[in-house]
Amino acid sequence: MTIGAKSAVLQRRLQIADWIRQHGQMRVDELSTALMVSEVTIRSDLTYLEEQGLIVRSFGKAIAAKSNAPRDRPAGMTLTKSLIIPMLRRAQGLIGADQTVLIGPGPLAVQIIPWLADIPGIAVLLTNIEAIALARTCLDARIYCLGGEIGAESGSFEGSNAVRSLDHYPLGWAVLDADALSADAALLLTSKAAERLSDAATRRAERSIVLVGNPALSLERRAAQLPLSIATDIILPGPPSNRARDILLDAGFHPIESDAGGEAYFSNFVRTGARRMQSTGAMP
Repeated sequence: MTIGAKSAVLQRRLQIADWIRQHGQMRVDELSTALMVSEVTIRSDLTYLEEQGLIVRSFGKAIAAKSNAPRDRPAGMTLTKSLIIPMLRRAQGLIGADQTVLIGPGPLAVQIIPWLADIPGIAVLLTNIEAIALARTCLDARIYCLGGEIGAESGSFEGSNAVRSLDHYPLGWAVLDADALSADAALLLTSKAAERLSDAATRRAERSIVLVGNPALSLERRAAQLPLSIATDIILPGPPSNRARDILLDAGFHPIESDAGGEAYFSNFVRTGARRMQSTGAMP
């Protein structure tokens, strides 16, 4: 690359960083159109800016690193592929054959899709329109989508119709996404729409796996959060702090050792299953 070309790239990246700082967040397609370059080029620019600590990447968009936007992740850890892959491998090992698996809104949940290819007989229920192409490429399985309004920000199916449409599917597993665990034993979510859908999905699914993007305990309180007790399985990208571990234990979760990866896994599935059988009168 010539010096002039390098200068042009740097100027474009500085312009992107400035726009994101001014607006709080911008989508990849918006930046591509405004700068008249490909989305692949924009993603490369965003990777560079994230490495410089200027922005935080989210699903299909970039957020100013110091923005108060609700999608900004709590500080504490950069979520790299080396951290994500053990989480996805652990989640894959929990999902049984011949089940319908809901893929919740959020970037971590969507990344489980390629890992489902080796599980026989599954069907997937997608809650985000941007996940359709990935599922069709990676899976030889039945693929369903929720109904409802498509959110302008996230591309997820939202509203009461999306929640009601869950009744049409016999959910075995739900794979969901949370930004962090809070000090008051809540899972911090990205939006109220994600909260409503996640809450409804966990009430219908036999097992709810939540991929938590940060092991650091957050002191934040959000409008969009759910009690930790909605989940049966919690997977974090690394060991939680002592306080976070105590919160998980107090909520009835027990730690399960990792075989190889660095992820931390806590489950209350047996205990939750026992409560459900008692409440329905079903025999174990």
